[in-house]
Amino acid sequence: MAAAALRGLRAKLSENSEKVTSALLLGSFVVLAVRSSEQQRELDDLEARTSSIRAANSAMCSTMWAWREELFALAAKPSPPITASRLRHIYGEKEPALPATNQEGSDDEVESFTIA
Repeated sequence: MAAAALRGLRAKLSENSEKVTSALLLGSFVVLAVRSSEQQRELDDLEARTSSIRAANSAMCSTMWAWREELFALAAKPSPPITASRLRHIYGEKEPALPATNQEGSDDEVESFTIA
């Protein structure tokens, strides 16, 4: 009985093969449209989240820069809890170069001149 029903269904489908093909294509397009809509919604959510994260990142950078400036100002006071040298080391900055002192009569003296 089930085999006869399947044969009957197969016969009807083979008679209307163009309609079946059209229906399958239409179903595929509907599935693709739904998937595309979901992906677009996900992209919009990610773009909104990205702009929110960028704003938060900018705010954190500003705050950390203010803290850094405050620490260096604190290190410049007479009895600092941390030295400026240590802060430069923490922040990965190089120590400022000390000015070279030339001894009189040294061959390494550099002449300075100005152009008027």
